[in-house]
Amino acid sequence: MNRYIYIFLFICLFTILTFIIFESFGITFESVLQNSPSKVTAGIISVFLLGADVVLPIPSSFVMISNGVLFGAWMGGLLSVMGGIISSGIGYLIGVRSKRLAAKYTSDTEESRAKGFLEKYGYLAVIASRPIPVLAESISIISGTIGLDFKKVMLSSLVGLFPTAFIYSITGAYSTSFDSAAWAFALNTGMAALLWIVTRIKTGNHPKSSN
Repeated sequence: MNRYIYIFLFICLFTILTFIIFESFGITFESVLQNSPSKVTAGIISVFLLGADVVLPIPSSFVMISNGVLFGAWMGGLLSVMGGIISSGIGYLIGVRSKRLAAKYTSDTEESRAKGFLEKYGYLAVIASRPIPVLAESISIISGTIGLDFKKVMLSSLVGLFPTAFIYSITGAYSTSFDSAAWAFALNTGMAALLWIVTRIKTGNHPKSSN
């Protein structure tokens, strides 16, 4: 098995453990947003929280829904996109910084194979992973580690963030129960899965010629 898969799984596990540790000590970030003294402060805090999601156990879906409650569907969605794109950038830069460490445990052949796979499917993975906690942050980091094009990663993140952020924001602006939040998460995840399946089918039906 390619060792980059182990690195990816380690990032996922580390993120999950961070959530567990913070929860076990009763450390949460939701109250910071809810108790903000003004809307301007709340907006800045929400962008900060979503941007820090890659390194802190932030419930990003909750923050995005809260943005819809506090700022309405459109402004709340834009704030969520801003925070999400910052998180993607930070994750990518963490990956770049980790490249030397990863190189100690992987061969040039493994790196070229991993990069080849991610260049084919990685940008799609960035798009499709945006609604899914842990996976989104992990793919952002591994994209930087492998060395995918920064601009393309950011553009892919933006494409994935827009529907995700606005579905959650609209949910917050117009819903009256937690059940709506669960449906929003299910819709976002379903869209991501459908996008992945359709693209894989199209890719499989149109293989590149080997000239």
